[in-house]
Amino acid sequence: MINHYFKVALRLIKRSFLFSSIHILGFVWGMAAAFLIYLWVIDEFTFEDHNPDAGRIFRVIEANCSESGEVTENPYTSKLLADAFRKEFPQVEEATYLGNVDMTSLRSGDKFLSLNWMRVDTAFFDVFHFPVVEGDPGRLKSGFNHIVLSETLAKKFFGNEPAVGKEVMYNRGMDGESVLRIVGVVKVPRKSHIQFDAIVGQSFFDKIDVNIVRMSSPWDVRDAMVYVKMRPGTSVSDSDRVRMSRILSKHTHTERLLRFQPLRDIHLKTDFADISVKNHGSMASIYLFIILAVLIIFMGAFNFTTLSTARAALRYKEIGVRKVTGAKRKTLIVQFLSESLVQAFISLILALALTELLLPVFNRIMDKDITLQASWSVLVYVVLGIIGVGCLSGSYPAFYLSAVNPLIAFKGGQKNGKKGGLIRGRLCVQFVIAITLLLCTGIVFKQLNYLQNKDLGLEKENVISIYTGLWYNVDGFKQEILKNPNVRSVSMGAEITDYLEGDKSQGDVLRWTDERGETDSLRMMCIWADGDFVNTFGLKLLKGEGLKADGGAYFSGTYDFPVIINEAARKAMKVADPIGMEISGGFGVGTNKKRIVGVVQDFNFQSLRQKIKPAYLMYSPECLGNIHIKIAPEHKQETLNFIQKKFEEMAPFFIKEFKYKFFSDALNRNYEQERQQSRMLLAFTILAVVIAMMGVFGLVTLSTRQRTKEIGIRKVNGAHSGGIVKMFCLEYLKWVGIAFVPACPLGYLFMYHWLDEFAYRTTMSWWLFLGGGLIIAGITLLTVIGQTWRTASQNPVRSLRYE
Repeated sequence: MINHYFKVALRLIKRSFLFSSIHILGFVWGMAAAFLIYLWVIDEFTFEDHNPDAGRIFRVIEANCSESGEVTENPYTSKLLADAFRKEFPQVEEATYLGNVDMTSLRSGDKFLSLNWMRVDTAFFDVFHFPVVEGDPGRLKSGFNHIVLSETLAKKFFGNEPAVGKEVMYNRGMDGESVLRIVGVVKVPRKSHIQFDAIVGQSFFDKIDVNIVRMSSPWDVRDAMVYVKMRPGTSVSDSDRVRMSRILSKHTHTERLLRFQPLRDIHLKTDFADISVKNHGSMASIYLFIILAVLIIFMGAFNFTTLSTARAALRYKEIGVRKVTGAKRKTLIVQFLSESLVQAFISLILALALTELLLPVFNRIMDKDITLQASWSVLVYVVLGIIGVGCLSGSYPAFYLSAVNPLIAFKGGQKNGKKGGLIRGRLCVQFVIAITLLLCTGIVFKQLNYLQNKDLGLEKENVISIYTGLWYNVDGFKQEILKNPNVRSVSMGAEITDYLEGDKSQGDVLRWTDERGETDSLRMMCIWADGDFVNTFGLKLLKGEGLKADGGAYFSGTYDFPVIINEAARKAMKVADPIGMEISGGFGVGTNKKRIVGVVQDFNFQSLRQKIKPAYLMYSPECLGNIHIKIAPEHKQETLNFIQKKFEEMAPFFIKEFKYKFFSDALNRNYEQERQQSRMLLAFTILAVVIAMMGVFGLVTLSTRQRTKEIGIRKVNGAHSGGIVKMFCLEYLKWVGIAFVPACPLGYLFMYHWLDEFAYRTTMSWWLFLGGGLIIAGITLLTVIGQTWRTASQNPVRSLRYE
């Protein structure tokens, strides 16, 4: 019997293949889209799961409250906290810290590689777990010159040969090279917020570094992220929480408090500016795409059930024949439900196959490596959902049509206004979803365009940054490339793109004496620069003068560092004219005094998700290993070739490759996540519109079949084909208009919350709302006209003979 019902269902699909394709494919694409979003959401929620103790690990976040009550949070704090937590709190099983990720160069034989490495303390691998490829990463603590490589870096150096036990050389610039011995190789999971090529213990740098540059107080150095691992089953009392949060205040005699962020919350629930992580997720995006998945699957299911219900109206005579030949109502109910369930399960199989086919493309767009997998519980829910949709779509013909009197069935059935209203109501819901998604997509792209084109207060185009490795000789390289007329300006300084890509501290605490004679302080971000930085990046000097470098005085120990602050710093200091003011703190030498010589207009070199921070430019010959070159837009390649030639002539032996970054490209990488999500949203919005139009196409097709005789009678009575087409168009446009009303506030609500993540945002223009409605109206008109014109233009005699 089951085999019979299966054959009947397949025969029905074959008999009306076009309509069945529309009926099934909309549901297939809807399910495939929902499966892809589900896999993406699960991937986002499983960051840090490679750490078996992830539930007991917390990142220490430093919080500062300004006089206005604004709280700013920073993942960078003093590395001395790790040892303090170990000693003062028995609930803490272990604590560790990660220093800045820095660009460096390692050598093995005659092979040089540029890489990002991280300095950590000895407990790093006691807190974090990384899959071991070879060796024992825990041996990092047993020798000051031990190093652990990532699997990727080990393969670049040694191919498939074992790396453990071999040595690599670390270049110390003017001080020669130091030997590092490889003790372990680990795999760095993509879903870890800690990304590195190599890890070295802090003791190595303590032993080899000659620290001319130092801080006025070690506790003021915010160059590390501190993590604590709590003991299993440990509960922390309220009093201990207060003590732990105030431990920094205790050692610095300030009001700097701490909070503890769960490791698993770092990827999705970091609601402050965190440049330590390059690819943050967002709960707002998660909610947006979960809603998107639900809407698309509902659209597919609506189409499936709506078209099943509509097509059932064409089967009255079939039902009459079956009843006359002895079929019982129970038999008809089972037949209709089985037909619908067979089609639903065919849709599921096709959706899973389509998901598998689309995954490689999806992974490329979203920069993921997701595979098609799910737990048994999820599969059970999917199967139950399919059964539910199948039963719902087959319920109308199963329970209503099976009860129809055979005589009525042979006459073509009876009119049911409620059924028509239900079908059009479902179609209206699809229009609401499609218009809402179009509106959301338009606003996302408008915001992305705004981010990429907003005036940042600096010139970002045609500026390249190069790591030279020349340090004290970098000025000679600068003078050589300035001989090219296509080189407009050159500035030496630290690698400013590090601030863009998440590798630097979020600021130093600087102090000054205010007009009342009281000491005040403010955290400012330090940007190392020379006197040409302002000109190279096109900054606007509002007060004072530019930086004037004096290398001789710098090393005398009595140097007053000239600094330029931005407007955000001046406003935070609450000083109208800060020129000549003396400030202290942060990096420096000797007396470590700084004197403000200028104020520049605010400029934004970080993501526009966050407001412009107080910052200062400062000269130090020890921090000028990078060079920023502004070149003419004409003859760009020739200029780059010239710079490369000069670089190769002057570069130190350990720099074997000419690498440069366009500053504009580095800025645009801030918004890679938004670009990925906008492409994803666009694809699913187009799919939603296509599914909606499939529904329109199917309903119009059925409607013209049902009303063929009516059309013939209208034509006999003098109606024109255009008038008939217009009648159908107005009917469907009415539902588009009704859908437009709730779609606008829904779209506004979703996008208001999404835009709230950005400190600088675009406006939700009225034409975006109107455009979403007009696009759906236009596509609906084309679909309706295309389907009704053929029926409306045929000979009325043929229409009147239609059965």
